[in-house]
Amino acid sequence: MTRAAALGALICLSAPIATIAQVRPFAAELQRRPVVSFDVQQRNMIDALLQLGQEQQVPIGIEYIDAAAFRNRITLHVRNSTMGALLDTITHGQGYRWLILDGVVMVTHDGAPQGRRNLLNTRIPEFTIEKEMILQAASLKLLGALYWTVNPDSTGIVGDYPGGNPKFRVGPLRMKNATIRQILNRIVSQRRNGAWVVQQPPWNMDNDPPYGLWRVFEYDGNNGAKQSGLLQVWGLGLHDPK
Repeated sequence: MTRAAALGALICLSAPIATIAQVRPFAAELQRRPVVSFDVQQRNMIDALLQLGQEQQVPIGIEYIDAAAFRNRITLHVRNSTMGALLDTITHGQGYRWLILDGVVMVTHDGAPQGRRNLLNTRIPEFTIEKEMILQAASLKLLGALYWTVNPDSTGIVGDYPGGNPKFRVGPLRMKNATIRQILNRIVSQRRNGAWVVQQPPWNMDNDPPYGLWRVFEYDGNNGAKQSGLLQVWGLGLHDPK
């Protein structure tokens, strides 16, 4: 047996059965899922994706943002389509692409930084939510875990974070040696009641801003909302993202 074949066999034997058995069928099912209607009027890519995710109760993670994601407007009046077709239409026109990762629709771009240049790849030795908590509190706890991992000698954290809706909760959960991306995906996908979006331009994804590297959004039924205006993004030439 060659080294490559042996490695492949080891990976297959080591992978959880649930991962092997469920990931591919879920991705195929989601791509084919019927969408009876979807209407979005003059919204940017971020808001269109959040609206689609909310209407279909599909968790979404947007790990890359640029000026086009805010500025370009999308208008769609679609009947009898599929989730996959709508995701293609919304993302491909802006130069983005999507994939299924950890049960979440991940929206990314070929320009997304890799390795240590992207804090989403930072591994947290152990992240635990002992008891059920609101999504925003879980996100805040993860922000703290990232901060202390990146700044082990720091004496404190400065900044604030928005309150959350007590109806949208997550936990309990425990993850070991997982990346920030993987933990965020678990937070929003455990009950499929939210999404997360980064708040840094791609060239600055190795810096953790005081207002948070990402923001979590609850699927609260407020369709058509301009959620992207809540993102604190600097460096894209967008004085006031709308």
